[in-house]
Amino acid sequence: MQTDIPLKRLTMLRAADLLPLFGLPYAELLAVETLELPANAARLDNVLRVRRPAGQEYLHVIEWQGYRDPALLWRMTGYLAWMGQREPGATIAGTIVYLTRECDIGDTLTQSIDGQAVHTWHIPCVRLWEQDAAAALAAGSLGLVVLSPLMRNAAVEMIEQAATLLLQQAPQPQQADLLSILGVFAERIMTIERFAQFVGKERLMESRLLDYLVAEKTAAIRAKSHAEGRAEGQAEGRAEGRAEGRAEGRAEGQVEGERQQAREYILDTLVTRLSPTVQDYRRLERALQAIEDLPRLNEIFRHALLAADFDAFESAAFPPPATQ
Repeated sequence: MQTDIPLKRLTMLRAADLLPLFGLPYAELLAVETLELPANAARLDNVLRVRRPAGQEYLHVIEWQGYRDPALLWRMTGYLAWMGQREPGATIAGTIVYLTRECDIGDTLTQSIDGQAVHTWHIPCVRLWEQDAAAALAAGSLGLVVLSPLMRNAAVEMIEQAATLLLQQAPQPQQADLLSILGVFAERIMTIERFAQFVGKERLMESRLLDYLVAEKTAAIRAKSHAEGRAEGQAEGRAEGRAEGRAEGRAEGQVEGERQQAREYILDTLVTRLSPTVQDYRRLERALQAIEDLPRLNEIFRHALLAADFDAFESAAFPPPATQ
């Protein structure tokens, strides 16, 4: 289950709803910030700027963890240390939110020499599967409602109840994205076809979640291209003609990289969801390779996410030309 983009988008849209989950029930959300990390040009997306009832403002890093990573505690400690260097006078805290039991590597990082602990770092964590889905729905907080499929005792009826709450209460500009995120989290309980039928496929097609996914991949491609271009420039010198040629090549490579990423998403999604035959897969692969319009590829990807079967996907994504 790919959860990075849905969780980042959920945090951006409904962070105030999630404060109790993070252990901040009385804090006031001031902003959700994205910080550029050094060296590898990665980003730290889920940084909350909050204010305590007594007036103290501080930064709180949220790390959503959807896979098992033995280096997670080190990485989180590194984030906090980097932010402390960036703002030495700031108070900085953090919380890890484990999505599944398999992701959980604990909350304490200990370094020992000859059996004696010399350094110990504790990072608060939340284990979503220990939260109660019915309680999240009863609370009516839309951020928690969207997360409810990942919680204890979640069931199909609760997914439908969660979708109904979003349809009734979510602000219109947020509704399609929140429904799409709910559908991603609900896949282990409810098929995307049934979910789309319940909420209306047209609403899901309005979601900008794919746009954020493409933007994320585009940023990664550009960062890689920038690093490669810088290394090449150092190796080959700074001749103006060469620099101009490399810049043009990088720009073209970025665009083609975005297209190729979209093609791969389409094919991976179809293999996972619709199990096309080898012949159908190869035929579609050739068809996608001929498409250079990125918005068109994004549209096809949406159909791959929502189609009930491969025939329905082909009919929607590649409709026959209208007869005269």
